[in-house]
Amino acid sequence: MGLGDKVWKKTIGALDKTVKRYEKVNRIITFGYSDLMRRKLVDTIKFDDEIDVLDAGCGPGNLSRHILKKMKSGRLYCLDPLPSMLKAAFNNLRSIAGDVKLSFIEATFESIPLPDSSVDLVTASYSLRDAKDFYKALEEFKRVLRPGGVLLILDLAKPDNKFFSSIVGLYLKTLVPAISIPIYGSFNTPWKALYPTFKRMLAARELIEKIGEQFEIVKAKKVLLGTFVAIKARRL
Repeated sequence: MGLGDKVWKKTIGALDKTVKRYEKVNRIITFGYSDLMRRKLVDTIKFDDEIDVLDAGCGPGNLSRHILKKMKSGRLYCLDPLPSMLKAAFNNLRSIAGDVKLSFIEATFESIPLPDSSVDLVTASYSLRDAKDFYKALEEFKRVLRPGGVLLILDLAKPDNKFFSSIVGLYLKTLVPAISIPIYGSFNTPWKALYPTFKRMLAARELIEKIGEQFEIVKAKKVLLGTFVAIKARRL
């Protein structure tokens, strides 16, 4: 499960082109839910005085920004395979880090350069679906988490209902690229790459079940017919 090398390279190439317009387009095409769900997910965590966090697939730092508002001290690792995203995250986060140490890591989910049991919290916001190998990504998340550590997943999924799933697919295939064109400034919009990843996404129920095979599910919530899935899980 996952995108595989060929589709992953195309998807990462498309994401590289979205950096400057990433959040503006995503906020519009999700009717504001993309960031609302990030805030709600972070609110499920009580941040201690000292905590180490890995934001896997950090992008330009949109989820990390909410995490830093809650952290008092500790270290936040921002991991992404794209140097352009890491640069944007650095620019967006450095002024609000306070006493939190920031580390930026260019790497993939399947090979995270952190020691075993080294972080208290792993987050993946709209990024797990882009893993080359879904199961290997989960194994790496589990490996770097300390026993009792928390995994927060926020992602898009196919609605469990096949009719609703077809409607969402049609929206992503046709309207999303059209909406993004005037904002991106080109007919060759990278948001065209979203639909091919949607076709490979798990249904919402399946995503929760697969994560539950390796972690203890604490809480799972489906929003907008199951298009958004927020999961809080724990490493045993």
